[in-house]
Order: sequence, then structure tokens, then C-alpha cells
Amino acid sequence: MKIILRTLALIIFFGQSAAFAHEGHNDITPETAINIAMKSVQQLTFKDFGYEVGKLDKSWKSLSKDDVKISDVLDTGFIISATNSTTQKVIYFEIAKNGKVLGVNDGN
Repeated sequence: MKIILRTLALIIFFGQSAAFAHEGHNDITPETAINIAMKSVQQLTFKDFGYEVGKLDKSWKSLSKDDVKISDVLDTGFIISATNSTTQKVIYFEIAKNGKVLGVNDGN
């Protein structure tokens, strides 16, 4: 019984530690924001994550780093534009300084 209680206590302790793991981290760099946007584009070609753009078609899979640029630097994060070289469609990512994708839209 003591082993079970100790194990449970450790699980609770480490679970709470993980919840606070992101506090106090440094802000992401513009380069990191671009990488997050590129990864998000790839994920959005497989699944609709609830952003305004929905699921992206397969032509977005060929997105290169040259197609992704910083459009604006905000106090709270970055606006990143991604241009589909096949369709010339542009989508925008709002990425918080902690790296979280806050929104994705087509600018309309």
C-alpha cells in the first residue's frame, strides 16, 4: 500500500511540475516563429484544427522556407505570411511570443 501511495504522490508531483514547465521561458525568435508556421502548414494539410482556413489542400505541402515571411512583429508575438507558390494564395499565422499558434486566416 505504501508503494502505491508513493507512486501516486510522485505522479501528482511530476504532473504539477509539467504544468508550470512553460513559465519563465524566453520568447521565441523570428526564425522559430517561421519554423512553427511551416510546421503548422504541413499539419493543416492533414487535418482541420479549427482555424479559419480549415484543412489546406495538398498543394501547400510544397511550401518552402522562401514562401514564409514575417509580416509584422507585435508586442505579443508575430504575424507570419505563407504564400502557396502554386495557387498564389496567402495565409497568415498569429504566433504568440511563447510559440503558440493563436490563429490562422486568409487575411479577409
